[in-house]
Amino acid sequence: MQLYDVIASVLGIEADTLNEKSNALNTPNWDSLRHIELILAVENAYNIRFAITEVMGMQNLGDMREILEAKGADFGDSMEIRLSA
Repeated sequence: MQLYDVIASVLGIEADTLNEKSNALNTPNWDSLRHIELILAVENAYNIRFAITEVMGMQNLGDMREILEAKGADFGDSMEIRLSA
């Protein structure tokens, strides 16, 4: 499953509106409650667990992707990295 698809599903937005710089300040529907839902959804989608320090250090989707990569997350055949929407 693609990271942007997981995030878009939780936020109720289109995945193509997301990019590596997407965060709570520049993305519709991303508030504090949805942030927790995002973390849980990503953990479940990639079968990993984030440490609280990792969650606190995430500033945007690019940070989340880097942590996922370090944990060996499988992004499928193609990683969809967009620097801007």
